[in-house]
Amino acid sequence: MYIRDFCAAVVSVVVVISSVANAATDGGSSYIPPPDVPPSAAFTGPADTSVLPPPAPIPGGLEESLQLYQANEVVYTGKRAQALREIPMTISYIPSEELEGTGQFTLCEAIQYFPGMECRRGPMRKAAISAQGLGSNFLSNRLLLLKDGRPLTDPWTGIFYPDETTPLINTKQIEVIRGPGSSLYGSNAFSGVINIIQRTPDDLIKEGNDIGADLRLLGGQDKTIRAQATVAGKAGPVKGLVNFYKFNSAGPELFSDPKLGVVDTQEWSNVTQVGAKVQGGPVTVDFDYNTSDLGRPGGAQISAVGNCGRCHYTPNDSEHVETLTGSVQGEGKVTDWLTVFGEAYGYMKRRQVQQEDQITKELRPSLGKRRRFGGEIRALINAGPVNVTVGGDVKNDLVNNQNITAGLGLNDLQETIIGVFADGQYKPFHKLAIGAGLRFDYYAIPTTVWANPRSELSPRASIIFQARNDLHFRINYGRAFRAPTFAELAINQQMYASTLLGNPNLKAETMDTVEAAVDWWVFDGSAKLGATGFFKKANNFIQQEFLLGSTSRFRNIGDARIWGLELNAAAQFKQLRSSIDLSYQLLNTRTLPIDGISLGGALDYAPTHRFSLRGHTNITDNLFVDLYGTLISERQDPALQTLADGTPGSHIILPAYVVASARAGVRIQDRFTFSIVGSNIFNTQYQETNGFPAPRMSLFAEAKFTY
Repeated sequence: MYIRDFCAAVVSVVVVISSVANAATDGGSSYIPPPDVPPSAAFTGPADTSVLPPPAPIPGGLEESLQLYQANEVVYTGKRAQALREIPMTISYIPSEELEGTGQFTLCEAIQYFPGMECRRGPMRKAAISAQGLGSNFLSNRLLLLKDGRPLTDPWTGIFYPDETTPLINTKQIEVIRGPGSSLYGSNAFSGVINIIQRTPDDLIKEGNDIGADLRLLGGQDKTIRAQATVAGKAGPVKGLVNFYKFNSAGPELFSDPKLGVVDTQEWSNVTQVGAKVQGGPVTVDFDYNTSDLGRPGGAQISAVGNCGRCHYTPNDSEHVETLTGSVQGEGKVTDWLTVFGEAYGYMKRRQVQQEDQITKELRPSLGKRRRFGGEIRALINAGPVNVTVGGDVKNDLVNNQNITAGLGLNDLQETIIGVFADGQYKPFHKLAIGAGLRFDYYAIPTTVWANPRSELSPRASIIFQARNDLHFRINYGRAFRAPTFAELAINQQMYASTLLGNPNLKAETMDTVEAAVDWWVFDGSAKLGATGFFKKANNFIQQEFLLGSTSRFRNIGDARIWGLELNAAAQFKQLRSSIDLSYQLLNTRTLPIDGISLGGALDYAPTHRFSLRGHTNITDNLFVDLYGTLISERQDPALQTLADGTPGSHIILPAYVVASARAGVRIQDRFTFSIVGSNIFNTQYQETNGFPAPRMSLFAEAKFTY
């Protein structure tokens, strides 16, 4: 039924958007099809009056300078295409070439090498990403994941899955906002936004050709095979591409113990994804279908309190996930100063988990279904020194889940969220840019699920000042929020000996953030030094609170104050044909009590020190090497030590670790690339989560062909 409803909605919106876009182009100047960068107005691309380059990525090639490189890069996460240096937020731009260089298979593993981002793997085969120390226990629900601007968060838990079930196929770049994003995107954009930008047909079809292709094959240890194919073509005004992705792996034996004769065979993955995108005139239609089968790792029961790992240590659990996403969008330039955009999208997910009963040893299925329909309309206005984006969006979520509070039915687990927003920038003179934004979100949700649903207002403001051509300053303020999820409000689930309960009386989490940054180019623009300081005031954190024994319940359990400093140094060495990017983060977190109850000390998974390195060198015209590394200091795990009498003690502190990946490759005639990629090349033994070891050193070989 979901698929039928989705298809009907897509067809309806195609007709509406086509009519609107055609009417707009008929009444104004001739239509310019949306290329890789949307139809150009003064604010959609680099301009001589642009100010403030954000922290730099490493260029895949060597430009005249980092300044020139950044001036020509375009990002999309600000609801409009903008020059990278014009974004008034702390943002990282990650080209797909850099992600490939890490040699990682999941978003979680790859993104750990970039500034301010943390990756954690833990129980139930789950992976979580957090930004600037604002994580939660295996849930990435304080960070919003987008694909081409559309949310990929789960309607039940509010989290996203940065694991094998979200393959990075046909990716052009990833943009990461570290800081509040609610003024543009509403809930879940609490600590930041990750936006996966996919390639369009024009990205694959070279000038003078009618077709383009990108084919890749990787193989290596743990019986791992990964095949990817993207083919694009054009015929008259119609352009399109198709994707195929296949990943099979036995996975590393994380919990094998030769002394006990235990062999972990539950790290296997079997993932298939197909997708397509078609552009015709002002309309673009795309879809992706993914089916994934994953083993759930076995292991030994953890002697700790408050770590969900002790709930899932059986050797035969498995998970099957199917997702279908699709969208239709239209974009047209009405006048030289006005561009309009409209989109409708759908998201459907079916997830079945087979869990072994500890008493009967039988596999018991648990099935959950979710679906989301949404849409957005916005206008981009360029009026001389003033650039404004205004619009609105709506999404309707429906969840069918068996583990819910007694008395609730299917119609209860449904919500509609309506948002309106405005974001703009004013340049009173060449060296100064003043920006502001505001978003209003309205929640329509049954009071049987959320007793006191409330609307949220999310403002932001920024000032960018170009003191000299090589010295820029930025200061900005933003307010973010995260509404409680269906799971936090209504879950009633028994997981072996543990019970987790929802709470309909939860309040939304809120956070106010102030940032100040400076960027300074040195050595004729071939190097850049940057510093960003931030202070965050977070209120009403939602966390599990233990009630009795192994029963816990969600509640607003405390506030937090966070301050930090990010330092960045990037440089190009043209004579050596090399580039390097170094970053360091200092983080201080402390919690404040609500009603005398506090999270206690520092926030979970918030390392005081974090250092990352990315380097690239061309040994010859055809030989290249990439290196990625990160150092993570000690951090607090949510699990509590178990004292001799069985009562909870202090938090477990995870030790520091250093991990690195590398890639060495050769390019042949600009079409073939062969590379060797290594992950955890120092074979570091570490834990990102208490009781769950990280994979050992691994090596793979990959061949790539482009046409």
